[in-house]
Amino acid sequence: MPASPDRDVIRVHQLEDLVASVPYSLGFRPVESLVVTALTGRRGQLSFTMRVDLAGPGDEAVLAAECARRMSAAKADSVIAFVFSAAEPVDLRLPHAGLVRELKRELRMPLREALLVGDGRLWSYTCTDPVCCPPEGRRFDSSSPGATSIAAAHALRGHTVLPSRDDLVATVRPVAGIAADSMDQALERAAAEYLRLGSAEFTDGARTLLDALVERWADPRAVLTHDEAATVGMALHDIVLRDEVLYDAGRDDEVWRRLLGALARLVQPPLDAPTCTLLAWVAYLQGDGVVAMTALERALTSDPEYTMAGLLASALNGQLPPSELRRLIA
Repeated sequence: MPASPDRDVIRVHQLEDLVASVPYSLGFRPVESLVVTALTGRRGQLSFTMRVDLAGPGDEAVLAAECARRMSAAKADSVIAFVFSAAEPVDLRLPHAGLVRELKRELRMPLREALLVGDGRLWSYTCTDPVCCPPEGRRFDSSSPGATSIAAAHALRGHTVLPSRDDLVATVRPVAGIAADSMDQALERAAAEYLRLGSAEFTDGARTLLDALVERWADPRAVLTHDEAATVGMALHDIVLRDEVLYDAGRDDEVWRRLLGALARLVQPPLDAPTCTLLAWVAYLQGDGVVAMTALERALTSDPEYTMAGLLASALNGQLPPSELRRLIA
């Protein structure tokens, strides 16, 4: 998940704080996972984070090679790896040590640190000094000052950490039940208004509404009505308006991420391709690859020929840096 170059800077000084930052990089708490982070520059800026399920003994080499390939594509100067697992050390032998060895062998850049994280403790795969890395592991306090500062910084920006990847994916699914029925009715009203006003006037009205919504959604507590969502969701099929949003979202992705996330929940298939594509765009700018790919899959399910969704999916699969995407859109 590539990181946006326009993020506020959060400085991390302790290994425990670095571990605390991982769920915020992913958007959920990893379990039985290998998380690999690319560091770039002289100060070791976190620029790309990827997560994969832990491999079985026969798949370690393949998994390590894929992670190494992705780190090279991310132009990492060095790498930190985290093994999140409930498995505990046995006779001082750390679980999944073979996977870490394979990763170190495959990487073309230094593996700065590799940590086993589990049950409130962490162990280093690279350090054997009992003073700093005791055999019983270092206590990991999620309420330490550094971890608290990281949590507070993300909370101020409206970021949350969900319990699992499935919970994160669920935030991109459309509403169902009574809410979906209400949205269908709102879309029918928007369609009738579109026929009454004509394309140009309807789109101009939606543009004015979007300006008001962006101002409202500067407050993370803002809400969206079904009629507002229907009007905007329908109007975004206008390519000019969609591209205006694409450009504006690249300049203020925090507000647009919240707004487009709410829109994507409400706008029903098969009319949701533009909305989901725009959500994928801002999620990708923020380094949220899980949401970006999930939103693109939804967009392409609704409209397999939607060109912008296909192009963005290619960029995501090819790990095109968000900075390059911003330049291309501009």
